[in-house]
Amino acid sequence: MKIAEIAMFQELSNRELAKLLGKMERQTLQPGDVLFAQGEFGDSMYIIDEGSVELFVQADGAKQSLAVLGEGDTLGEMALLTGEARSATAVAAAAVVLLKLDRDAFDALITEQPAISAYFIRLISRRLIDTNERLRDSKEQTSQWLQRELAQLPDKLVQLLLWLSQFSAATVPFAERRFGLALCKETEIHPALRKFLAVEPGEPDRCCLKPDVRAAVAELAGAAYDYKTRRQWIDEAEAFYAQHEQWLELGALYRDEGKWESVLHAFARSETQSEWQAGEWFVLLGQCPEHALLGSFPAMERYVRLSLAHGPEQGLRLVEAALREGTWSSRPDELIALYEWGAACSRSLRLHHRALEYLQLAESSANAAYGRAPARHDEERDFQLAQRQLSSHKSVLFAERASRMFKPSQWAEWLALAAAAGMIVLFALLPPFAGLTDKGMLFIGIAVAAVLLWIVNIVPDYIVALGMAMLWVLGGVVEPETALSGFASPTWLYMIFIMSLSVVIAKSGILYRLSLHALKRFPAHFRGQLWGLVAGGIALNPLIPSSSAKVSLGVPIARTLSESMGFKDRSKGAAGLGLAAMVFYGFTAPFVLTGSYTNVMAFSLANTAEPVTWLEWALYALPAFVVFAAVMLLVLSWLFQGSSESVKQVSASVLDEQLRLLGPLSREERISAGVVVGCIVMMMLQPLHGIDSTWVMLLGFAVLVITGVLDRQSLLGGIDWTFLLFLGVAFSFANAAGELGIVDAMTGYLGGHMSLFLGSPALFLTAVIALCFAVTLVVRDDAAVILLVTALLPLAAKAGIHPWILVFVVLLSTDPFFFSYQSPTYLTAYFSSDERAFSHRQGQQIALAYAAAVVLAVIASIPYWQWLGLLG
Repeated sequence: MKIAEIAMFQELSNRELAKLLGKMERQTLQPGDVLFAQGEFGDSMYIIDEGSVELFVQADGAKQSLAVLGEGDTLGEMALLTGEARSATAVAAAAVVLLKLDRDAFDALITEQPAISAYFIRLISRRLIDTNERLRDSKEQTSQWLQRELAQLPDKLVQLLLWLSQFSAATVPFAERRFGLALCKETEIHPALRKFLAVEPGEPDRCCLKPDVRAAVAELAGAAYDYKTRRQWIDEAEAFYAQHEQWLELGALYRDEGKWESVLHAFARSETQSEWQAGEWFVLLGQCPEHALLGSFPAMERYVRLSLAHGPEQGLRLVEAALREGTWSSRPDELIALYEWGAACSRSLRLHHRALEYLQLAESSANAAYGRAPARHDEERDFQLAQRQLSSHKSVLFAERASRMFKPSQWAEWLALAAAAGMIVLFALLPPFAGLTDKGMLFIGIAVAAVLLWIVNIVPDYIVALGMAMLWVLGGVVEPETALSGFASPTWLYMIFIMSLSVVIAKSGILYRLSLHALKRFPAHFRGQLWGLVAGGIALNPLIPSSSAKVSLGVPIARTLSESMGFKDRSKGAAGLGLAAMVFYGFTAPFVLTGSYTNVMAFSLANTAEPVTWLEWALYALPAFVVFAAVMLLVLSWLFQGSSESVKQVSASVLDEQLRLLGPLSREERISAGVVVGCIVMMMLQPLHGIDSTWVMLLGFAVLVITGVLDRQSLLGGIDWTFLLFLGVAFSFANAAGELGIVDAMTGYLGGHMSLFLGSPALFLTAVIALCFAVTLVVRDDAAVILLVTALLPLAAKAGIHPWILVFVVLLSTDPFFFSYQSPTYLTAYFSSDERAFSHRQGQQIALAYAAAVVLAVIASIPYWQWLGLLG
C-alpha cells in the first residue's frame, strides 16, 4: 500500500510525505507474533502496510477479541495520545508489514499537521461509538447490581448518592452540611459506600461518584425526583459556591449546564491557590467551545498562561484560531500579545523555528503600530502568508539573535554611541601620522566608530555602513562618486545575480532531491551515510552561495537520517551525522568561488588586476580541501565511532519511496538546475571564451526571469537587499582607503612592526589564522572579513603572498565556533534541527578539530602554492 493512500496522510503534500516516510521504520511480523501486549508502556504507533492484526483484551481470565485491522488502519496511537499503558494486545493475524512511528515523530506530526489531529479525533469518536454499543448490552446487568448495593445503605446515604449524581464533583463541607452527616464516619460504618464515592486526587475536600456508576445513579435520580427538585439542588450549590467564593466548583457547575459565559466569568474572578486548581481550570476550559474563549481576551490570556504549564499545544492551537478569526487585527496591543503567546507556547513545545516566526510577527506589528513608519495596517496581513515569507529565514534569524555576545543595556548602548562619536572627534583632532592626511585620519576615525557599533550590535550592520558613507561625504573625506563607487562595480551586480540563483534553487526543492540521491548511493549504516552527507555537501557546495541556506538543508536531512536509524537526540550517531552535515554543507564554502557570497565580496576587496576564475579558485584550493576533509572525517569517525552499531539501517526502499513521492523533475527544477549548471560550466570555461563571470551570471539571471522561474515576489522577498547595501559600502570602503593613501600607510607601518613574520609564509599564514580566530571573538561574519582583508592585504603583498591566498585563509579562519555566538553558520545548523541533533559541548569538540584542520590545510598547501607561483 502506498503511503499517500493511507487515510491519515491524504492531506499532506508529496514533499511532506517523503520527509515523513524517512522517519518511519518498516517492521515485519509472522502470523501469531505479538506486536505489543496489554498493559505495556506504549512508545510508538503503527500503520498496517500489508496483512492484518487482531486486537484482544484480557478480562476475568478470558481473552476477548475486539477487532481485526487491515491495510491502512492504525493501531497503538491511543497509548501515545493518552500517555497510558496499552489497552489491548495486538497479534499478527497473517503475515503483516507495518510502518512504525515513534513518540517524538508522532508528537511533531500532531503539532505541525492539523489535518492529522482531526483524523485522530474522528478515529477516537468512531471507536467510542463502537464501545458504547458494546456497553449497552451490559447496562441492564449494571442496573440490577446497583439496586442490590443501594439496598444495603440507609435512606440518607442513598439520597446523598442520588444528589451527588447531578454534579461532576461537590465539596465535602457542602455535602455534609446539606445532609447533616460526617462522610468519613459514614464510610467506616457502611463500607459499601466506598463502591460509589471517589475522592478527587490532590484535593481531599472534594468528593464525587465514581465514573463507572455515576450515569446509572443519575438515571435512578431522574426516576425518583422531578426536574424541578433536581434544578433546585443545582441552584443551591451555585448559591453556596458563589457565597463562599469557590469559583472552580462554580465553574464546574456552569460547565455541566453548558453556560460557558458564566464559566469564563467565574474563571475571571478566581485566583488559583494551588497547582491542582490551576490544572483543574485548564482541563475545564479545555472543554470550552473555541468561539466562547475567543470572545474574551482576558480569559484567553489566562488560559494561554495556564497552558504553558499544563498543555502548551492547546494554548498554541487557541492562539492560531484567534489569528485566523482576525477578531483582534484592529487592536495592535492585543494582536502583539497573541504573537507573543504563540512564541511562548512554541518555545515550550521546542518548536523554536515557529517561536521565532511569532516573535518576528510581533516585532513587525509593533513597528507598524508604534514605529516611525506611518501605520499601514500591516497587522491585517494574512497570517499564513506572513508565516510563509518568514519560514525561509527563520533558522538564520534565530542564529543572528543568538550570535550576540551579550545584550547591552540602555546605558551600554548610549555609552557605545558616545564612544563611537568620540572616536570620530579624536581622530579628527589628532595630528596625522604614518604619512596620512587629515582626511585619512578622519576616515580612520569613522571606520573605528563603525567597528564599535558592529561589535555592540545595537544598530543594523547596513545602517552603520550607510552612515559611514554619509559621514565620508559630509566630512569632505571623499567625493560622493567614490563613497558610492561600490554600488557601480560589476561585482556588486554579480552578487545580485548569484543571490537570484540561490533563491530559485532553494524554492524549487531540487536540493532536497539531490541530497536523497546522494544518500541512496552510499551504504545504509552510520559510516556509509556519513560519506553520503559528505558527498551531498560537496556536490551542493557550488550550487547555492549561502552557507546558512546549505546547513538549513543539510542538518535537517541528517536529523531525519538519525531518526530513521534509531539514534536518540544528541546521541553519538545523531551528533556525528548532524555535525558532518554542518561541516560539509556549510564550512566548505571557501573552497569554491560560488560557495558563498562572502567569497566574492572578500576577493573584490583585494582590488587586484589579476582576477581569479571559478576554475582557478577550485584548483588553488584543492589540496587544502583534501587535507581539511581528511582531518574532519577522521575526527568525526573517531569521536562517534560507537555509533556504527545502530538500532536499524536506512532502507533503500524508503529512499526510493521518498524519491517516488517527489515525482519527476518539475519545470521549475529543470530550469533552475540547467541555469546553475550552465553558469558554472561557463565560468569554468572562462579562459576559453573570455567572458567575465558577472555577464555569465547576468545571462543566467535573464533566463530565469524570462521563463518566469524568478518572479517579482521572489526577487523582492528572497534577496537580502540589506546585505547588498552593506556590501556596496564595503566595496566603496576599499576604493576610498586606496584613494586616501591608507593602504600605502598601512603597508609601511605594518611592515616595520611585523618583519618577524614576513620571512616565512608558514609563519605568516599561521599568524593570520590566529589573528582571525581572535578577532572573531569580538567582530563576526562579514564585518570581520572586511576588516581583516583590508588590514592584512598590504602586509601580504610585502611578504610576496598572492591576494587570493590571503583572502582564502581569512575566509577559512573567520567562522570558528569555539563559542557558539562566534559563528552564524554554526548557530543556523544548531537551530535548524530544533537543538536536537547535537549539543554545544559536542559542537565544541568539532570546533577544535576544525581549527586544527584549517591550520594543517594551509600549511600543507604552501609547497603547492609555491609551485604555482602564488608565493614569492
